[in-house]
Amino acid sequence: MTIPYLEDQLNRSRKNLGLDCIDLIYLHNAVEGQIQDISKTQFMKNLKDVFEFYESQRQKGTIKFYGLATWDCFRVQNDDPQFLLLSDVLEVANQVGGDNHGFRFIQLPFNMYLDQAYMLKNQQVDGKNVSILEAAQLYNIGIFTSVPLMQGKLLGQGVIPEFNNLKPSLRCLQFTRSTPGVLAPLVGHKLESHVSENLEIMKVSPISENHFDELVKKLIS
Repeated sequence: MTIPYLEDQLNRSRKNLGLDCIDLIYLHNAVEGQIQDISKTQFMKNLKDVFEFYESQRQKGTIKFYGLATWDCFRVQNDDPQFLLLSDVLEVANQVGGDNHGFRFIQLPFNMYLDQAYMLKNQQVDGKNVSILEAAQLYNIGIFTSVPLMQGKLLGQGVIPEFNNLKPSLRCLQFTRSTPGVLAPLVGHKLESHVSENLEIMKVSPISENHFDELVKKLIS
């Protein structure tokens, strides 16, 4: 989370991509990588420094938006040392960039096994306990999700319930993409055939919110 390092990585990314401006840059696993060594107060100060750097880069036109790519901090109970309250992060962004700040996206793991982003009410908005997906919608923060296939662990026969007559990989993608509050799942591919298979989901409409609730109840039961 040092500014010289982040500046170096931004410039390398722009060079590697052949771009003057990057649409979205993430601060990767910031809490997960730092909190065992520093206090939460110090972490928030460091985060403010990073956001100030990103806002200066927005002024220069090298990035449009920035966000947090996370693993645990938005999916754990609020008494966990790694827990992060989205409203606290937004307060820092507002202090640094005002109402038009560039902190607009987060990334976190979500699938039929890692379901905490949808099921766990660990955030507070206006005195109400809500999930991180609900909080993000209320704050107009976009969420991309990672590991929709759980690194392939969800693709075995009988691992996940049958629905919509879809292949296991497409069931995983359909579940994630249909979850309220999710912009899109991010999928890794090793083979061209996997790309072609996963793109088949584009031929299927997402599950409606009512039907999604019914599917979740079925999965829980």
